[in-house]
Amino acid sequence: MYNNNTMKQDAETTLVCLICIIFAGYGIQSVLIGDTFRLVAVLLPSVILTLIPVIAEKRLQIRFPAGVKSLVAFALLLHVAGGISRFYWIFAPVYDKLAHVVSAAAVVMLVFVLFIILDYYNHRVKTPVMFVAIVAISVFFMLAWEVGEYYIDMLVRSSYNNGLLDTICDLFADMIGLVIGLLLVRHHTGSLDGDRSLYSLLEEGNTRR
Repeated sequence: MYNNNTMKQDAETTLVCLICIIFAGYGIQSVLIGDTFRLVAVLLPSVILTLIPVIAEKRLQIRFPAGVKSLVAFALLLHVAGGISRFYWIFAPVYDKLAHVVSAAAVVMLVFVLFIILDYYNHRVKTPVMFVAIVAISVFFMLAWEVGEYYIDMLVRSSYNNGLLDTICDLFADMIGLVIGLLLVRHHTGSLDGDRSLYSLLEEGNTRR
Protein backbone atom coordinates (compact mmCIF):
# COMPACT_ATOMS: atom_id res chain seq x y z
CA MET A 1 0.00 0.00 0.00
CA TYR A 2 1.28 3.43 -0.89
CA ASN A 3 2.07 5.91 1.84
CA ASN A 4 0.66 9.44 1.67
CA ASN A 5 3.84 10.91 0.21
CA THR A 6 3.86 8.37 -2.62
CA MET A 7 0.23 9.11 -3.43
CA LYS A 8 0.99 12.83 -3.60
CA GLN A 9 3.96 12.18 -5.87
CA ASP A 10 1.87 9.99 -8.19
CA ALA A 11 -0.79 12.71 -8.35
CA GLU A 12 1.91 15.23 -9.26
CA THR A 13 3.20 12.97 -12.03
CA THR A 14 -0.35 12.64 -13.37
CA LEU A 15 -0.67 16.44 -13.39
CA VAL A 16 2.57 16.72 -15.35
CA CYS A 17 1.27 14.21 -17.90
CA LEU A 18 -1.92 16.25 -18.31
CA ILE A 19 0.18 19.35 -18.92
CA CYS A 20 2.05 17.45 -21.63
CA ILE A 21 -1.29 16.70 -23.31
CA ILE A 22 -2.07 20.43 -23.21
CA PHE A 23 1.34 21.02 -24.77
CA ALA A 24 0.29 18.77 -27.66
CA GLY A 25 -2.78 20.97 -28.17
CA TYR A 26 -0.59 24.04 -28.28
CA GLY A 27 1.62 22.29 -30.80
CA ILE A 28 -1.37 21.88 -33.09
CA GLN A 29 -2.39 25.49 -32.52
CA SER A 30 1.08 26.80 -33.32
CA VAL A 31 1.04 24.91 -36.62
CA LEU A 32 -2.44 26.19 -37.51
CA ILE A 33 -1.50 29.83 -36.88
CA GLY A 34 1.91 29.44 -38.51
CA ASP A 35 3.88 30.23 -35.34
CA THR A 36 6.74 27.88 -36.16
CA PHE A 37 9.24 29.97 -34.22
CA ARG A 38 7.53 29.37 -30.87
CA LEU A 39 6.85 25.76 -31.84
CA VAL A 40 10.56 25.08 -32.26
CA ALA A 41 12.13 27.57 -29.86
CA VAL A 42 9.62 27.47 -27.00
CA LEU A 43 7.18 24.56 -27.12
CA LEU A 44 9.49 21.66 -27.97
CA PRO A 45 12.17 22.64 -25.40
CA SER A 46 9.39 23.08 -22.81
CA VAL A 47 8.10 19.55 -23.44
CA ILE A 48 11.62 18.14 -23.09
CA LEU A 49 12.31 20.09 -19.88
CA THR A 50 8.97 18.97 -18.44
CA LEU A 51 9.65 15.31 -19.14
CA ILE A 52 13.24 15.22 -17.90
CA PRO A 53 12.32 15.00 -14.17
CA VAL A 54 9.69 12.34 -14.88
CA ILE A 55 12.12 10.24 -16.92
CA ALA A 56 14.87 10.75 -14.32
CA GLU A 57 12.57 9.43 -11.59
CA LYS A 58 11.79 6.30 -13.59
CA ARG A 59 15.37 5.60 -14.65
CA LEU A 60 17.04 6.40 -11.33
CA GLN A 61 14.26 5.04 -9.09
CA ILE A 62 13.96 8.28 -7.13
CA ARG A 63 11.23 10.78 -6.30
CA PHE A 64 11.84 14.50 -6.46
CA PRO A 65 10.45 16.54 -3.55
CA ALA A 66 6.82 17.52 -4.04
CA GLY A 67 6.52 20.69 -6.07
CA VAL A 68 9.53 20.25 -8.32
CA LYS A 69 7.86 18.55 -11.29
CA SER A 70 4.56 20.40 -11.09
CA LEU A 71 6.04 23.88 -10.66
CA VAL A 72 8.47 23.39 -13.53
CA ALA A 73 5.73 22.04 -15.80
CA PHE A 74 3.25 24.78 -14.84
CA ALA A 75 5.83 27.54 -15.32
CA LEU A 76 6.67 26.23 -18.80
CA LEU A 77 2.98 25.86 -19.66
CA LEU A 78 2.31 29.47 -18.70
CA HIS A 79 5.19 30.59 -20.91
CA VAL A 80 4.05 28.47 -23.87
CA ALA A 81 0.42 29.59 -23.55
CA GLY A 82 1.47 33.19 -23.04
CA GLY A 83 3.28 33.22 -26.36
CA ILE A 84 1.21 30.99 -28.64
CA SER A 85 -2.21 32.11 -27.36
CA ARG A 86 -0.93 35.67 -26.84
CA PHE A 87 -2.01 35.65 -23.19
CA TYR A 88 0.99 37.80 -22.31
CA TRP A 89 -0.62 40.63 -24.26
CA ILE A 90 -4.34 39.83 -23.95
CA PHE A 91 -4.18 39.64 -20.16
CA ALA A 92 -1.33 42.08 -19.67
CA PRO A 93 0.15 42.75 -17.22
CA VAL A 94 -1.46 40.28 -14.79
CA TYR A 95 -0.66 37.13 -16.78
CA ASP A 96 3.02 38.02 -17.07
CA LYS A 97 3.29 38.65 -13.33
CA LEU A 98 1.63 35.30 -12.56
CA ALA A 99 4.14 33.60 -14.85
CA HIS A 100 6.97 35.31 -12.99
CA VAL A 101 5.66 34.15 -9.61
CA VAL A 102 5.38 30.52 -10.70
CA SER A 103 8.68 30.56 -12.59
CA ALA A 104 10.57 32.02 -9.62
CA ALA A 105 9.19 29.34 -7.30
CA ALA A 106 10.17 26.68 -9.85
CA VAL A 107 13.72 28.05 -10.06
CA VAL A 108 14.04 27.92 -6.27
CA MET A 109 12.98 24.26 -6.25
CA LEU A 110 15.42 23.39 -9.03
CA VAL A 111 18.29 25.03 -7.14
CA PHE A 112 17.20 23.09 -4.07
CA VAL A 113 17.47 19.85 -6.07
CA LEU A 114 21.00 20.88 -7.00
CA PHE A 115 21.92 20.97 -3.30
CA ILE A 116 20.27 17.60 -2.78
CA ILE A 117 22.48 16.17 -5.54
CA LEU A 118 25.55 17.79 -3.96
CA ASP A 119 24.56 16.13 -0.68
CA TYR A 120 24.51 12.75 -2.42
CA TYR A 121 28.13 13.30 -3.49
CA ASN A 122 29.03 14.21 0.12
CA HIS A 123 29.28 17.94 -0.56
CA ARG A 124 27.07 18.88 2.36
CA VAL A 125 26.16 22.50 3.01
CA LYS A 126 24.74 23.80 6.26
CA THR A 127 21.06 24.67 6.01
CA PRO A 128 21.42 28.46 6.60
CA VAL A 129 24.19 28.64 4.00
CA MET A 130 22.07 26.63 1.57
CA PHE A 131 19.15 29.05 1.94
CA VAL A 132 21.42 32.04 1.30
CA ALA A 133 22.89 30.31 -1.75
CA ILE A 134 19.42 29.40 -3.07
CA VAL A 135 18.37 33.05 -2.80
CA ALA A 136 21.55 34.31 -4.47
CA ILE A 137 21.41 31.84 -7.38
CA SER A 138 17.68 32.36 -7.89
CA VAL A 139 18.02 36.15 -7.93
CA PHE A 140 20.81 35.81 -10.49
CA PHE A 141 18.51 33.85 -12.80
CA MET A 142 15.70 36.36 -12.28
CA LEU A 143 17.94 39.26 -13.28
CA ALA A 144 19.31 37.27 -16.22
CA TRP A 145 15.74 36.66 -17.42
CA GLU A 146 15.01 40.39 -17.42
CA VAL A 147 18.12 41.03 -19.48
CA GLY A 148 17.09 38.16 -21.77
CA GLU A 149 13.64 39.69 -22.29
CA TYR A 150 15.24 42.95 -23.36
CA TYR A 151 17.49 41.31 -25.95
CA ILE A 152 14.73 39.00 -27.22
CA ASP A 153 12.64 42.09 -27.90
CA MET A 154 15.55 43.58 -29.83
CA LEU A 155 16.13 40.41 -31.89
CA VAL A 156 12.57 39.43 -32.82
CA ARG A 157 10.85 42.80 -32.24
CA SER A 158 8.54 41.41 -29.57
CA SER A 159 7.29 43.30 -26.51
CA TYR A 160 8.04 41.11 -23.49
CA ASN A 161 9.78 44.01 -21.74
CA ASN A 162 7.79 47.24 -21.48
CA GLY A 163 10.19 49.53 -19.74
CA LEU A 164 11.53 50.18 -16.26
CA LEU A 165 8.18 49.97 -14.45
CA ASP A 166 7.46 46.60 -16.06
CA THR A 167 10.88 45.35 -14.98
CA ILE A 168 10.31 46.51 -11.39
CA CYS A 169 6.92 44.77 -11.29
CA ASP A 170 8.48 41.62 -12.76
CA LEU A 171 11.10 41.59 -10.02
CA PHE A 172 8.45 42.16 -7.35
CA ALA A 173 6.51 39.15 -8.71
CA ASP A 174 9.78 37.20 -8.70
CA MET A 175 10.24 38.00 -5.01
CA ILE A 176 6.78 36.60 -4.25
CA GLY A 177 7.67 33.40 -6.10
CA LEU A 178 11.01 33.30 -4.29
CA VAL A 179 9.27 33.40 -0.91
CA ILE A 180 6.81 30.67 -1.98
CA GLY A 181 9.71 28.50 -3.15
CA LEU A 182 11.65 29.06 0.07
CA LEU A 183 8.60 28.07 2.12
CA LEU A 184 8.42 24.81 0.15
CA VAL A 185 12.12 24.21 0.74
CA ARG A 186 11.64 24.94 4.44
CA HIS A 187 8.79 22.43 4.51
CA HIS A 188 10.98 19.71 2.99
CA THR A 189 14.04 20.40 5.14
CA GLY A 190 11.82 20.61 8.20
CA SER A 191 10.60 17.07 7.54
CA LEU A 192 14.12 15.73 8.04
CA ASP A 193 14.71 14.33 11.48
CA GLY A 194 17.67 12.79 13.23
CA ASP A 195 20.65 12.21 10.98
CA ARG A 196 18.68 12.03 7.74
CA SER A 197 20.45 13.81 4.90
CA LEU A 198 18.97 15.94 2.15
CA TYR A 199 19.43 13.09 -0.30
CA SER A 200 16.94 10.99 1.65
CA LEU A 201 14.22 13.30 0.29
CA LEU A 202 14.73 11.66 -3.11
CA GLU A 203 14.00 8.26 -1.61
CA GLU A 204 10.87 9.10 0.40
CA GLY A 205 8.48 8.57 -2.48
CA ASN A 206 9.66 4.99 -2.98
CA THR A 207 8.77 3.90 0.55
CA ARG A 208 5.85 1.51 0.70
CA ARG A 209 3.88 0.19 3.66
